[in-house]
Amino acid sequence: MADKIRFVYFGSSQFSRIVLEALCDRKVIPQLVISKPDKPKGRGMMTLPTEISSFAKSRNIPLIKPESLNSREFNETILNDKPDVFVIVDYGHIIPAALISIPDIFPLGVHPSLLPKYRGPAPIEYAIMNGDTNTGITIFKVNEKVDSGGIILQKNIVINDNDDYFSLRDRLAFQSSPLLVETISKIKSNKYELIPQNENDAVLTRKFKKEDGRINWVLPALKIRNIIRATLEWPSAYTHYKDLLIKILDADIIKTFNTGLPGTIMAVSKEGITVAAKSGMLRIKKVKPQGKNVMSAWSFVCGYHLSVGEKFS
Repeated sequence: MADKIRFVYFGSSQFSRIVLEALCDRKVIPQLVISKPDKPKGRGMMTLPTEISSFAKSRNIPLIKPESLNSREFNETILNDKPDVFVIVDYGHIIPAALISIPDIFPLGVHPSLLPKYRGPAPIEYAIMNGDTNTGITIFKVNEKVDSGGIILQKNIVINDNDDYFSLRDRLAFQSSPLLVETISKIKSNKYELIPQNENDAVLTRKFKKEDGRINWVLPALKIRNIIRATLEWPSAYTHYKDLLIKILDADIIKTFNTGLPGTIMAVSKEGITVAAKSGMLRIKKVKPQGKNVMSAWSFVCGYHLSVGEKFS
């Protein structure tokens, strides 16, 4: 039944691409895909399409990349397609009220958290950074307020100790597809319920800034590791060795008594660089020095001649 519903898919990110690809593999294919316009990326600032744009073209799915969702021409195009629902998955812009009213049924949102917790643009990052042991997926009715509409389905997902932003993002995206298919089937057969969100439980997120990745070695080692895991996409956790900025990409916790001042290098070996935090110690395993390629911590030690007793700042 789900494959007979007419829907327009809004998305831009890798998360939304994974969800769409999984839907298409289940023969649930949108009549139209909407994504953000191409934009400059990377060091060379080459103009590149979004992940969704590239995927839609590869599958010959009709695609529009509007400069504005408020234009009359765009709204008329959507109206002429007569969709039953919208499916909105990390599109990157708020959907205007005039557009929300277009689907014959209503617009659906897919959000990688257990709403109302972690509304907004960074739910995966916040769950990892806060040391949560579980998160989930929510399928909900989109309204004019961000991530606050009635909930149709939710699924709990365990956060593993070795999860980082990328692994958790991909797992949530893959799990979103069958939940979305089930939701569409419920809507098509009119066997769904909209459960209101409890506003008292709402937790808002914001986009990370560059300074959110700066490591404060006075924090507990566990908190620092969570920041490293959460910020891998952007901005990456970073510290300084002398005047050199170093991104820390992988680390684990050393369960031993800490006798050093926060930031002090306590040991170096092929296993990594052990650094004292306020409580516990962190063993750095993979780094990216500014202007250099990703390397193991041991390669960094050998190349930059780190010594026990020196400090990261």
